[in-house]
Order: sequence, then C-alpha cells, then structure tokens
Amino acid sequence: MESNQQKSFSCPILSREACLQQRYELQILYDISSALHGSPHLQDVLQKALMAILSNLEFKMGAIYLLKEVQADQLLLELAAHHGVSYTLANSIKFLSAPRKLIEGYYFKNPVRWLPIGKIVFSRLRDRMREEGIEEIISISLMTQKKVLGLLYVTNDGPLQLKPDRSELLTTIGQQLGVSIENAQLFESVERAKSELEISFDAIQHSIFLVDTRMRIYRVNRTSEMVYGDSKELIGKKYTNILYNMEQPHPECAIWACLWSGQPVRREGPHPRWGGYYHFYAFPVFNPTGTLERVVYYEKDATEARKLEQRLQQSDRLKALGTLAAGIAHEIRNPLATINFNAQMLLRELSLDPAQEQMFDDMVQEIKKIDRIVQQVLLFARPREPQFLPNQLNDVVRYCHDLAKVHLRKANVEVSLELEKDIPTLVMDFSQISQVVMNLILNAIEAMTGGGKLSIKTEYQKAPTALVLELSDTGPGILEEDRSRIFDPFFTRKPEGTGLGLSISRQILEKHGAYIELDSTPGEGTTFRIVFPLPSGESGALPVQTTAT
Repeated sequence: MESNQQKSFSCPILSREACLQQRYELQILYDISSALHGSPHLQDVLQKALMAILSNLEFKMGAIYLLKEVQADQLLLELAAHHGVSYTLANSIKFLSAPRKLIEGYYFKNPVRWLPIGKIVFSRLRDRMREEGIEEIISISLMTQKKVLGLLYVTNDGPLQLKPDRSELLTTIGQQLGVSIENAQLFESVERAKSELEISFDAIQHSIFLVDTRMRIYRVNRTSEMVYGDSKELIGKKYTNILYNMEQPHPECAIWACLWSGQPVRREGPHPRWGGYYHFYAFPVFNPTGTLERVVYYEKDATEARKLEQRLQQSDRLKALGTLAAGIAHEIRNPLATINFNAQMLLRELSLDPAQEQMFDDMVQEIKKIDRIVQQVLLFARPREPQFLPNQLNDVVRYCHDLAKVHLRKANVEVSLELEKDIPTLVMDFSQISQVVMNLILNAIEAMTGGGKLSIKTEYQKAPTALVLELSDTGPGILEEDRSRIFDPFFTRKPEGTGLGLSISRQILEKHGAYIELDSTPGEGTTFRIVFPLPSGESGALPVQTTAT
C-alpha cells in the first residue's frame, strides 16, 4: 500500500520535471529562432545565433565553421563566427580540415558529438581550455536535409553541462541554424548577383533605358544620367519627352517599333535630339506568360567611329586615285615637254606678225599651266616624306598669318588669332604643316569674295588628349552635296582650281597621324578642325592669348 502511494506520488513530480525541462528547451529554441530571424545577412545570423546559444546554455566559448571548399577527399572549413576567444587564438584555429566521408557520412548519422580535451587538434585551444578548467567540447553538425553546411563547437562548461541525453535538443539547434545559414547564403547570393548586375549595368558606357508598355521610363543606367539628367527626373517620364524632346515617337523610333512588333529592332542614323550618327537597339522583355512587359533600349554614339570609317574609305580612294593620276601624269609629261620645246623653237625661227606671236605666247603659257598641274598631280601621287622635328603649332600659325597678310588686306578679311599658351610641342614637318594651314587660309579668302572674318584658334583638348587647330570663316559655306567630295582629288568649283589642295593637305596630315574635320552651314560659314592626337599624359597650360588684325 505504501509502495503504491509512493509510486502515485512520484509520477506527478517526474511529470512536472519533464514538463519544466520541455518548456526550458522550447524557450531556448525560441530565443535562438528569434536571433536567427533578426537579419537576412549571413554574418549577422551567425554571430547572433552563436550569442543566443552560448547565453541560453551558459557556455563560455563557441565557434562556427562553414564549409569553404571541397578538395578531392578533404573538406576545408573556415572559422566564420566565434565568441570567448582572443584574436590571436582565433587566427590559430581559422581553418579546419576533415575527411569528406567523415563530414558527409558520420555527421549525418551522429550529428552531435562530445569531444574530450585530448581529441582537440589545436594545441593553443587545448591550453586555453585547461586554463578555464574546461574538459570537453560539443560538436554539432549544421545541416539541412541534403547536406552539411558546417560545424558548431561549444565548450561544455558552466552550471548547465549537457549530457548525451540532450542530443535531440542539440540536433534540433544544428538543423535550425543550418536552415538559417542556407537561407542567408541564398539571400547573399541573390544580393551579390543583383549588385553585380547593377555594377555591370552602370558600367556600360552607352545610354540604356528600360521602358514599360505605357511608354514610361522604368530604369536608366549611369551613362543615361550623365547625358539626360538625374534618374529622379527621368524615371516615370514619357520616354519621347526625354529622348527626343517630342510628345510622339519619331518615325524611326526603335522603342516604338519594338513595342508594336514585340521583336528586336535595330536602327541607325542621326539622333533626333543630339544629331551626329547613332546606333539604336530595342529588345523586348516578356513575362512568364509571354506578355510583353518592357523594352530594353540601348543607344550608341557612333559619330566618331563613322568619321573614322569615312576617313579610311576616303584614304583608300585617294590611294587608288593617286596611283591612277601618277600614271596619267607621266604619260602627259613627255609629249607635253616635246610640245613646249617645239613651240618655243618655232617662236624663235618663224617670222610672225603680232597676232601670231600672241597666239604662240598664249600656247606656251597654257603649256606651263598644264605642267604645273602635272607637277601637283605627281606631288599628290608621290609626296615627299616629312622631316619630323619638334615644332610649335602656334609658330606655324603665326608664320602662315605673316605670309598671308597681303592677301588678307586686299580681300578685306579681318583675322582673329586665339592661340593657347604653353601648348605641347609637336613632332612635325614645319614646311608641310605650313602648306596645309596656308592652303586653308587661301581657300577661306577666296570663299569670302566680299570680305569677312577669319578666326584661327589653337587649343589643348583633354579628352581625348590632342592639339586642335581650328579655322572658321564667314563665307557662304559648302553645299551639302559637296561635303562628301570636298577632299576628293580634282574636285573643285573654282574656275581656275585644280582640286588637289585639300587632297594633298589631308594626305600630309595622315602622315603626321592627324586628321581634318569639316563643319559647314550654308549661308553662315565653314570651319575646318585639324586634330593632332597626343600621347596620354601630355598637357599644356590653359590661358588664351587673343589678337586681331
């Protein structure tokens, strides 16, 4: 009877202890769970989880190792979070290597292990444990259903030393932390991919717009902001207003064509807002249901590339024409010399009346004119090699200005010189570059038949680094249909011209690694820009000296 009473009395007590133990363990799991869900970032998850575990279990030291890499049969784990160890000690236990089979097999079957101090591989850690009076460490596998992600080590010390009967609690903690680590790693992987995409998106050196089906700008890259303005002023606006300063799409709009067709679109030509020459691309973006969601628009400024292509094409044409012209000139030169010699002999030997003498004189003069043309053709076909020496571009301009003063005064042309001081020295043929500048000055004088203004300017250009010589006149300009032919040999609209001046000038500049650009507006004037590219790093001062005559 007494035994039965004692038994019935002891059951409620045991039940109460089990209940308290269960509540205690649930509270631990709750506290750890709260710490795990406080942040999506891996480092925060690890540190907060470790602190929550050590605090609730009242342990002094702990460390979390995460799988870093797989090497054949070995797994390398790296210390990712720790508490209760010094910086020096943490460095000495930074990496841990273990057999692959041990981690992937044993730790799945037996995820919690009690390791006595003698089995600790790090000598400094053993010394520290002895100082603290710690006899063992608990190793807990951090795992998901599919794989082991790392290991949690805690010192089994303090008032709540855990025995193997608490393996289930520790296994649950390891699984809970493993799932949180996997989620945090996935989150950081997505964040990293997003960051890399944003960096790549902003690194593209051409304007990119994302436009939705309502024709509104959804997103822009950094280059677009540099060209069109701050993103706050762009996003949400109608793309036609931003790109074209128009309410409706222009006829060749790539975005509009892509929105309507749902197909990639490519266009090229002048930009409706900036001019020049551009390549335009528009690509459709569909959602999972196959509905067009937005358009990726990309525009590339190909103005300089097109100019270079045109210069190369023209250079090829000039070479071909030069070869042809040289052959023709040689064929003309020999019979021309015979005609000239015979004409002069007849002029000496025949008795001619004044009218006949005048006819022979005219014939000799025209022969000399043809000979000069032949000489120019041969110079164009086989120009002499430049003699490269250090020279100042400003000195060339002043020299040519002095030579042309008489012509300028007679033509009633006012000249303005804007020569930048302290510009870098150029390695060039002074005589040949003077020939180019003189030719441009004389062309400008001939264009301004009733007088006008000629501006000659030199400047240092920073991006890309170059010296630029610019000559601008106030003449009638060049016809649009003539602009593509202006550098072609033998093209001229002057009654007495040969059409070789600009061709030879361009050829000289190419040998100097320079190039010439033309900008002309009919009725307003013409500007020629000669660009001498410089090696990066060369620079000059910026003050400008302005004189006028």
